[in-house]
Amino acid sequence: MTELGKRLREAREEKQISLDELQEMTKIQKRYLIGIEEGNYAIMPGNFYVRAFIRQYAEAVGLDPDELFEQYKQDIPQSYQEDIPQPLSRVKTRQQLSAEGTKWLDWLPKLIAAAFVIGVAVLVWVLLQHNTAGEPSTRTSPETAEVESSKNSPLEQAKEKQSAKESDEKAKDENAKGENEQSVTDDEKPTTPTAALNVTTKQGNTTTIEVENASSFTVELSSKGASWVEVYNTKGHSFYRGNLTKGQTKTFDLSAESEVWVKIGRTLDVDVKVNGQPFAYPFAPQDEVYQKLRFILKK
Repeated sequence: MTELGKRLREAREEKQISLDELQEMTKIQKRYLIGIEEGNYAIMPGNFYVRAFIRQYAEAVGLDPDELFEQYKQDIPQSYQEDIPQPLSRVKTRQQLSAEGTKWLDWLPKLIAAAFVIGVAVLVWVLLQHNTAGEPSTRTSPETAEVESSKNSPLEQAKEKQSAKESDEKAKDENAKGENEQSVTDDEKPTTPTAALNVTTKQGNTTTIEVENASSFTVELSSKGASWVEVYNTKGHSFYRGNLTKGQTKTFDLSAESEVWVKIGRTLDVDVKVNGQPFAYPFAPQDEVYQKLRFILKK
């Protein structure tokens, strides 16, 4: 085992991270992680991957990879410190298009032109239909003239005034009734108790938190970088297990549970909200990157 591998392994064990959990966090196969700890770089898939895997390992356990490369550069053979070659030019790939693909590209301008002509024809037809439907009718039927004449009679005007008066009185009654109902509703509206979080124990990187008045309990995880997370209950059901990418948010309604575990591989990159309110990590993220949160819900 090299000094670099020994330093990485000690940092992993201090964080209480198993090789299986580290594999989930970094997406590096377990045998490569063991090879890094033992200094066995010959099993790596290529020269570039040695430094890349060491960098991911160091970041996952909270170490500075650049500082490690400088301090333990004698542990990494010179032949493995080569930079990754420049990517091949894409021009060559584009020139290798198949003959069928080239023929299809030749037809593309013709298809676009045909679609444009059809679109213009449809637009003209729609405009013509709109103009035809919008022509006003100038004829007035005898029945319409008779109704309009009757509306101007004194009897009809008196009926309209009476109807308007009744409508105003009805509207006033409904407004008064609505105000009374609103007052009763506001007085009788029950208040929802707010869940209280109480930290009971802190051991290693694990914290037990009791949630009082947990009639409603939601957890929201928002990633600012990339981190492995897991949310599950004690009945064997997993709500989520995987990596959160930058800008990704996951929300979990856990109101029906009695005990829930939330594991976060890189707390520096994950913001947590409980019932819509920001949640402060029990351990400072810069001190404990990997944290396990155990929530006990008391209804």
